Parts: sequence; structure tokens; C-alpha cells
Amino acid sequence: MKSLKPLLLIFLFAGILWGCETTSPLVNDVQVQLLTGNYDEALTIVDNAIAEDENNYVAHYYKGYVLSVQAETLEDPRDRQEYYERARESYDRAKEIMSSLEEEPEEYQELEDTVTSFWADEFNAGVDILNDDSTRAATPDPNYTAIAHFQNAATVQPDSALTYQVMSSAYFNEEEIDEAVRTYEKAMDMLETPEAADYEYMVGILLVNESYERAISYAQEGLEMYPDENIFIQLLADAYLQSGQREEAIELVEGLIEEDPENPQYRRVLGTQIYQIVSELNDEVSDHYEEVFELRQQLRNASGSEQDQIESEIDELQSLINRKETDADELVEIAIREMKKVTELVPDDESANFILGIIYQNRAASLFDRRNNTEDNQEAQQYDEMARENLEQSLVYYERAAEINPDNPENWQSLFQVYTILGMEDKAEEALEKAEM
Repeated sequence: MKSLKPLLLIFLFAGILWGCETTSPLVNDVQVQLLTGNYDEALTIVDNAIAEDENNYVAHYYKGYVLSVQAETLEDPRDRQEYYERARESYDRAKEIMSSLEEEPEEYQELEDTVTSFWADEFNAGVDILNDDSTRAATPDPNYTAIAHFQNAATVQPDSALTYQVMSSAYFNEEEIDEAVRTYEKAMDMLETPEAADYEYMVGILLVNESYERAISYAQEGLEMYPDENIFIQLLADAYLQSGQREEAIELVEGLIEEDPENPQYRRVLGTQIYQIVSELNDEVSDHYEEVFELRQQLRNASGSEQDQIESEIDELQSLINRKETDADELVEIAIREMKKVTELVPDDESANFILGIIYQNRAASLFDRRNNTEDNQEAQQYDEMARENLEQSLVYYERAAEINPDNPENWQSLFQVYTILGMEDKAEEALEKAEM
């Protein structure tokens, strides 16, 4: 079947050529050479015509056409790039000449249709690889092969934003985030009015790429363009938080809350986004406690300058732990405040109640962590009592979530964990049974 492909292409494109109204001897000669697959001879014909008259737009057009047909006979899309580049130059030159004429010739639209046809062939080939499972499975290195098709499409018709949008997703699939960002930014520049989904995707990949300032810029632009899309508030707050601009994130959502205090969505965004930072801080603190433990182990066998060095490292880590715990304590209060307000505004919101249960349970875990790492017995006792109080608070919200949706096993699994820690064995057994349903 492979040997038939060039011949099929010749008949296909020759049919298109013969469908044109022009009766130019140049076109007739090119048709004959295409029918027999003599691409070099076809190029010689058009090159000679151009040499005789540089302004022969028909010759420039058909030179691009011949090169495009020749490109499609090559099996590997990566090998086609050079031909499409040369074809693009010829198409552009033909259009330049035609545009300078007093009256636009009929070949102008014909050229536009031809370019679109070759673009569609390459674009659709790439899309098929990305979207059709059987085609993808049969294609070696599918993402990069699809990218090669998209690059060919962009070469043939460089003003198609759609090409770059889909190419970006192929790069993202390969975790080439820089290229995914670059190609989608090119698409955004081409769009007269990008849609909300364009801004959302752009901000998303910039956050993955840790390009926070650019993510903030696009999120702000998206929010300005689509003020009713709450996703941009969430993305903007997320970008601020991830870039360490916590005050800006809080100020942003609190400003929206002030304008619309009864909107639970704004409060949910603030509460959940803030708590993500708390979770990260708690994880970091746990890691630091492990480092302190290891250093204390080393300290037992150290002496002299080595002992001084280890003690200094422990002091530095402890100061860092204290700062992060203070930050976490302040932020968790904001998260609790906002999520409680959500449950007041929407009492039957299972998710908000469940999140509050998580927040209290995780704060208890943090307090247990502090208890286990203090050498002050009285302080350890205080941490233990505070942790258990937070566990009891988590029960209030987990039980409410289970009441709202008793068929959700996650609610019962969480209740089982907390009941077990608090020594409520009967309740724990009951929750386990419901969790396993």
C-alpha cells in the first residue's frame, strides 16, 4: 500500500488542478509532470517561468503547490518541514504580487483554498494521533510525531491560532512546559478575543511552570475580560499564594467578600487556598522536626567544635520551625473562619463541612507533632489537650458531612480515624462498618 500513496496523491491533486479555470500552458505542463511523479521536472518548469518573469504569480503559486504535494509523499512528517518552508515562501510571493494588482485575480482565492487544504491535512493528522487511541498506539513517539504535523501545519498556514493551541497540549503531554507555554502564548497573541478557557489554560500551565508573575498577569487579564468567571479569582489567589504573596491573595478575595459578603464561593476560595499553604507549612515543619531529631542523635556522640556546630544547626532549625508554626497558626484561623461562614451560608454543603473536619484534624496532627518534639513535659501536656480539643471539633463537622451524605464512605473513613484516636471504640467500629458498606 505504501507504494500507491504517491500515485494517489498525484491523481488527487492533479484533479484539483484540472478543476481550475485557468488554461495556462505552464499549468498544463505542471499537471503532466505531477501525473508522472516528476517533481524535479515540475519545479524546473516553474523556476524557468519565474526566471523569465519574476512577477509571474501563477508560477510562484504552483511552485508552492508542487513542493506541498511533494512534502505529503514523505512518510515521516519531520522530513516535510523543508518542503513546506519553501512552499510557504512561494505562496507568500504569489500573494504579494497578486495583492499589488489593480484587480485581484481568481487564483488568489484558489491559493488560499489550497493552503488551507494542506494545513488541514497536517493538522488533522496530528489531532488524530492525540485523540484516536488506535492511531496513537500505532504511531511511534506519538506526541512528537503529532507535534511534527502541527509544526508543518503552522509552516503552511502560520496565522492559525488553533494549530498552536493544540500543539501546546502535545508539548504539555511530554512535560515540555516551556514549549507548551511558548506555543500557547503565540496562539493567544493571534486571537482577537481569547476565550475564558484560553486564559484558564494559560494560567494553569504557567503555574505548573512556576512562572507566577506571568500567571498573575494572565489571571488578572482573564478576570477583567470575564468578571463573572469565579475560576479567575481562584487562579489569581492561587498564583499569589504560590508566589509567596499571601497578603495580596487574602486582600484580593477579602475585597470580593466585602463587596458580596453573602457569596459563599468567594469564602470557599479563600478558605481552601489558604489551607493549602497551611498544609505545605505543616509538611515542612514535620520535615524540620525529623532533621532536628537526627541532629540530636548526632549530638550524643559529638564534642568540641562539632558539638557547637550541631547545637547551632538545631537552634536555627528550631527558629525556622517556630516561624513556620506561627504562620500556620495565623493562616489556619483564617481558613476556619471562612469555611465556617460557608457552612452558615449553605448549611447542607457536605464539602465545606468535610473540609472543616480535615482542617481541625490536621491541626490536631500538627499539635501532636509539637507535643512529641518538645522536651518540656508541661508544654507537651498542653499540646496534647489542644490536639484532642481540635479532634473533637473535627468530629462535629465530619458527623455533619456524614449526616448530609451518609452514602459517602469518605465521611465514615474520616470519622473512623478520629473516633479511634479519641478512644471511642464503639463509634469507631460503627463508622468502619459504614465506610466498608
